[in-house]
Amino acid sequence: MDSVCFVSPEYFPLSGGTGTYVHYLSNELLRHGYSVYIITGSTKNMDVEIGRNRQVFFLKTLRAPILKSFDFAWNAREKMKNLKHRLSVDITHANLPLVPSFAIPLDFGAALVSTVHSTWKGEAEAIRCEPYTRLNSNEKFMVSFNWVLRFFERKLLEQSDMIIAVSEYTKTELKKYYGLTERRIRVIHNGVSVERFRPALDKAQAKVELGLRAEDKVVLYVGRLYSRKGLFTLIQSIPFVVKKFKDVKYVISGKGLKGEVQKLAEHAAKLKVERNILFTGYFPDAKLPRLYQAADIFAFSTMYENFPFAVLEALSSGLPVVTTDVGGIPELVVDGQNGFLVKPFDAQGLAERILFLLESPRLCAEFSRNGRNTVIEKFAWQDVAHKVMSVYAEVLT
Repeated sequence: MDSVCFVSPEYFPLSGGTGTYVHYLSNELLRHGYSVYIITGSTKNMDVEIGRNRQVFFLKTLRAPILKSFDFAWNAREKMKNLKHRLSVDITHANLPLVPSFAIPLDFGAALVSTVHSTWKGEAEAIRCEPYTRLNSNEKFMVSFNWVLRFFERKLLEQSDMIIAVSEYTKTELKKYYGLTERRIRVIHNGVSVERFRPALDKAQAKVELGLRAEDKVVLYVGRLYSRKGLFTLIQSIPFVVKKFKDVKYVISGKGLKGEVQKLAEHAAKLKVERNILFTGYFPDAKLPRLYQAADIFAFSTMYENFPFAVLEALSSGLPVVTTDVGGIPELVVDGQNGFLVKPFDAQGLAERILFLLESPRLCAEFSRNGRNTVIEKFAWQDVAHKVMSVYAEVLT
């Protein structure tokens, strides 16, 4: 029986994209007979067995985002040193950019595979497009000390036997920023649970459960409240939409550092559209599929993205998507087929596409079918897992 040890400061359900990746991929590996170990961050230290053949080692970690990565790395390294005499690990599976190189002892596991979800250079380039005053402390640190983050990122990439890029765009970044060769990179897109994220049978009821009116038109955003997510652009699109749909509701779901919601709310107030926005804060994962089902359109005005889970989940839920033509998104959203692509920072263009969909129920239905078919055919977790297992087999031979 092969064994895999995932190393990630995030893990389901209190997590971002990396934690989602580890959770769903590990579920599939268990179905194929793998033993799975997960080393992750938490508010306290504890070792937990979850079902058969899965053990999770939670390590107490600082909460500040980037500091969390470094604190987790030191703790993970010590934990892995202790575990290497107790566990027989075939594959160590790291997740970049959140895991610095020093987290992984060189003698832990037979082979090291690293999945790159984004790069520190790409993150910083996107953040620099925003006014400095809009950046939170985490983003300012990322820009100022990007060279340090890239140093540890490069070291782990050099250490890895094989690298999984979550999109063709990510592969291009790795070749451009770090000079990696094609033979060391395998592109395997992220997946989505098509069973969990399904189109609504009763959208009106889903809206009522969310505290909205059944007749409300709902534009949804799901993700972290970070500058590179383009939320100021999203809010700037609202006045254009309100001219024709005065009761439209923009539901913004996600968490950020202290003060993020206040900054966005103040921006909305300046534009006199505060009554058209609902901030949900962190939305429990168990209820997340229902949130998508309450929406009519998914809007994602991000400036940098490699292969976003939120867009996958929206398409799987049958939502037409309006998003930006950046990063790996065009590998998922085909303009005019399952959604619309616009340029970053183009609030008016974003609004025009949202309006076009709100006024075209037939086109919404077509995009809904096409989007759902896209993820079923190309991005189901079962297929993703088979490709990852092929990489494992390759590095072990």
